[in-house]
Amino acid sequence: MKHMKIIVLSLSLLILSIFVFSEVATAQSVKTGETVTVAAGEKVDSLLFASGTNIDIAGTVNGDVFCAGQNVTISGTVRGDVFCAGQAINVSGKIEGSVRLAGQTVTLGGTVGGSATVTSQTLLLDKNSFVQRDLVGGAQTVALNGIIGRDVAIGASNIAINGQVGRNIKSEVETLTVGSAGRVGGDVDYTSNTSATVNSGGKITGTVTRTPQKQQTRNNSYAPFAFMFFSFVYTFVTLLILALALVLLIPSVLHEASSKTLSSPGRVVLTGLVGVIIIPIFILALLISVIGLPLGILALLMWLVVVILSGPFTGYTLGRLILKTEKNPIFIMFSGASLLLVSYFIPIIGFLTVIAAYLFGVGMILDTAMHRVSTPVHKVF
Repeated sequence: MKHMKIIVLSLSLLILSIFVFSEVATAQSVKTGETVTVAAGEKVDSLLFASGTNIDIAGTVNGDVFCAGQNVTISGTVRGDVFCAGQAINVSGKIEGSVRLAGQTVTLGGTVGGSATVTSQTLLLDKNSFVQRDLVGGAQTVALNGIIGRDVAIGASNIAINGQVGRNIKSEVETLTVGSAGRVGGDVDYTSNTSATVNSGGKITGTVTRTPQKQQTRNNSYAPFAFMFFSFVYTFVTLLILALALVLLIPSVLHEASSKTLSSPGRVVLTGLVGVIIIPIFILALLISVIGLPLGILALLMWLVVVILSGPFTGYTLGRLILKTEKNPIFIMFSGASLLLVSYFIPIIGFLTVIAAYLFGVGMILDTAMHRVSTPVHKVF
């Protein structure tokens, strides 16, 4: 029993570290609203989490940037990595780390010290862009007019190269064109039913290898990357809508559950841990029994609802954690849920965040339900 307490405590501390990390990143580190701005000359000496309709970062961020918005513009300096999702993303500043972007239209016009990973409908690297390492991703239309220091691995419908690629290109594409100003320093290995076009003045230093596409995949050359992008957008939008609908329906329940979590996070995560272990076993026992089958089906449906709602409950709590003085429940939910959803798609961190949100959310729901059931009802005669 003593060892079990140590294990539970250790797990709680691991999960709570995510929330402690978020609390450290308060004040200057979190910006939310209709328009979020880091003005020219302004400095943010920490991680920056930003969510809003319009995000404009013209100053300096001495840390990573995590953002979600409709229009995202980064013209300043980021001394770290950038993780952003939006409808239109324009990065024309200096990024000392790598960028990971998902948007309908993505434009790179500045310097990226690391690599660029992009999923979008349209991807444009203008003539002033310089990605020092690799470009990876997928899009419908790709125009590479800047400089890629090393390799390009991308799936697209159409790729036009009028800039420089330092080493190799590997792609699945319908049409590949090297313009008069295009330069490829290594090999080009691509899958397509159409031969690449190299205009006068364009140059491919290495060998060109074309692999014919299978007939059934001809129109799906960028499908895996497009699927990733639209899966991200669909998941983000649908879960955010669910979260906002929930805060409109039961704001008092969310406030009560989040208050208990912020005051006793260890108890809530322990409740969630016990719930995710015991309840599925109980449901399985009902389902395999003849008499308990109907009750098992009902319990399974109820458990699925709890699992689905665990994310919004955690998102609301995260919103209250980072916006300590905010009173509007819709704004609290939008901010917390947006940051939580963006973190889901960050490698490694996303996995840990999903586990944390699952345990905290389930614990919040079970703890609130048990409290309400145990509260005596005073009858009025």
